[in-house]
Amino acid sequence: MKKHSHLFSAAAVAGLLAGSAAWAETELVYWSFWNEGEPQAQVIQSWMDDYSAENPDVSFKVFWNGRQNQTTVRNALSGGTVIDIMDADADALNGGLAKQGLAVGWADMLEGPSYDGEHSFAEDFHSGILNQVKVDGWTGQIPYAFYTVQLFYNKAMFAEAGAETPPETWEGLLEVLRNVRDNGHNALAVESDITFYNIHWFNYLLARIAGPDFVMKATEDKTGEMWRDPAVRQALEMEKALWDEGLIPEESRGYQWPAAQTTLAYDETAAELVGSWLPIELADLVSDEFEWGGMKFPMVEGGAGNINDVTAIGVSFVVLDGTEHAKDAQDFVRYTISQAQQEKMAKDSRIGVANPRVSWVPELAASEQAIADANLVMAENLGIKVAYPDYSSNVYEALHNRFFLGELTVDQFVDEMVLRTKEYWENR
Repeated sequence: MKKHSHLFSAAAVAGLLAGSAAWAETELVYWSFWNEGEPQAQVIQSWMDDYSAENPDVSFKVFWNGRQNQTTVRNALSGGTVIDIMDADADALNGGLAKQGLAVGWADMLEGPSYDGEHSFAEDFHSGILNQVKVDGWTGQIPYAFYTVQLFYNKAMFAEAGAETPPETWEGLLEVLRNVRDNGHNALAVESDITFYNIHWFNYLLARIAGPDFVMKATEDKTGEMWRDPAVRQALEMEKALWDEGLIPEESRGYQWPAAQTTLAYDETAAELVGSWLPIELADLVSDEFEWGGMKFPMVEGGAGNINDVTAIGVSFVVLDGTEHAKDAQDFVRYTISQAQQEKMAKDSRIGVANPRVSWVPELAASEQAIADANLVMAENLGIKVAYPDYSSNVYEALHNRFFLGELTVDQFVDEMVLRTKEYWENR
């Protein structure tokens, strides 16, 4: 509120307060996961502008902090800084500020009306996405955008290799990749230095062979012996075969991001297992004729998984517990999930969005379908990245990448996982 020099009688002030909401103006403080100037940040700024236009008594103060936002927010909160809304990776939030006692809960609002009042707020979400962000049945965050992890491929190369539609089995995928290789192209792109890309092969294979809960169970086995399960060796041998058969070119061991992915843009390589940011990152490099395909990770014969279990990496809002403006903050977040606002995010930033009534850009059609079909939306590293982040990075991903690049044999990897898991729990 601006300060005025005029003096009013008590009666006049009371009358003005009764007749104008502007005297109760609210400033919502929002700390953001995005960097200023990014397309997503520009959309969110438009959300704030539009919301304030509809609700003149609410304004925003925003800090564009970038990807370390949750850490930045935690440090600020410990120093007494007042923050109403923040956002970050959904998985990381489940292990952090989205917990009960730190965030405002959403159960009542999800059961209530959507912003436009045409249905419940819960119906503004793909069901699998809402389930993913619950912690012990409690929802402390609201996902608004996300990426899927799938095999993204050059449709023309797959068609030339005999796959007009993507294969649904591992053997079917291998046949297509072998045909791609025999047609004179590289089958798969791999960035040697990006451990959290390469681990997706192991995650998906274990989820398809032994089920999506296997990795968490093996991690929590304090003896480490569960890593000797035959499913682990089977997954490792299947990964190794990709290299042995030349389906991953040998020079990939030396690639540093983004060297491998650019080979897709230049029609040298057919496919990469990665997040759905890939088609967008390469949009300015591919030819006008290039057409993206995207496939669900295939089933393994005799496996316990489901082809419609898909890994998704989301970004969510959290309204922080203790805010004096929880009602306004939650109303704004509800506004951002409305169809009109989600359409802005889908179109302008070319990212997947939470609202099932919104169509994604054509390059992400397969990602949109995967979420619509999802039997289970899986967290990164099948949940251990949130539950045990140091183990996930320093043991699970680190050892896997050494195996993946040929520095460890199958036996050495298994032995190291057993030893390092046991040590992790002994020192915890």
